[in-house]
Formats: sequence, C-alpha cells, structure tokens
Amino acid sequence: MPDSYAVHQGKEYEASGRPPGRMALYDGDVLVAEVPIGELEEWYTVRTWGTFLEHEFEVADERDGHYSLFMTRGDGKWAERVWAEPERYPEVQFQRMDRMTFVAVAPKHMVSDIREERVDNLGPWRKDQEERESRES
Repeated sequence: MPDSYAVHQGKEYEASGRPPGRMALYDGDVLVAEVPIGELEEWYTVRTWGTFLEHEFEVADERDGHYSLFMTRGDGKWAERVWAEPERYPEVQFQRMDRMTFVAVAPKHMVSDIREERVDNLGPWRKDQEERESRES
C-alpha cells in the first residue's frame, strides 16, 4: 500500500499520522520524533501502479517473484468476469475482498508498466486547516 514520507528540518523520514494533527517520523523502524503536521516542509504518499491483464492495479507488495495487486477502481465488470474464472490463470492467486476490491498475487512477468505516483498530502491538509479556521472566525 502507499508509503508516507515527510520532510522536517531538511531531512526526509518515513511518516505515519498521529492524531490530532501530529506526525510520527521514523528512520527505519526507529521513532525519531513526533511533530505537528504544520511544522513539516513536505508530506507526501508514494503509490506504485502497474498494468496486469491490460488493466491498472495498485502494487501493494513485492516478494518471492510476485506482486500483490489491488484494484479498487476501474472496470469492475471485467474484474468480476476474470475473478470468476481463476482457472484461466493458474499462476495467479485471485481474491475478492468486497464488492469493488479485487486482489491478485501475480508473477512479476505478468505485470508491466510499473510506475510510482507521488501525492502531496501537506497542501490539501493546509487548505483544510485554512478553511476550518476561516469558518471558526
């Protein structure tokens, strides 16, 4: 799933939210600090995407020559058909989590166009804070 990062005082850390309005900063598995989100210079998420059977999936994990793939948007009817016939792709483990979430563990050679997408979290957070403050004043 997505990895979250933050830049604080010029240094990049792995990050996870600590409500209310705080961020835990890590160097590997070591907690370095908890800081208010407003003190961050950057806060973003990196999501990895790939193409599997000509459809876009989020790449959640890579291990033992396989990718764990999640499809939560896109052509649900196509996914329903493919997931209903797992014998067509015996090398793939298919699982349907709920009505619109499809998971596949597929050999790496079946996944192409691996790419990362960086999504800004700090800008939207600051905008939300500004809107909240203007409503309260």
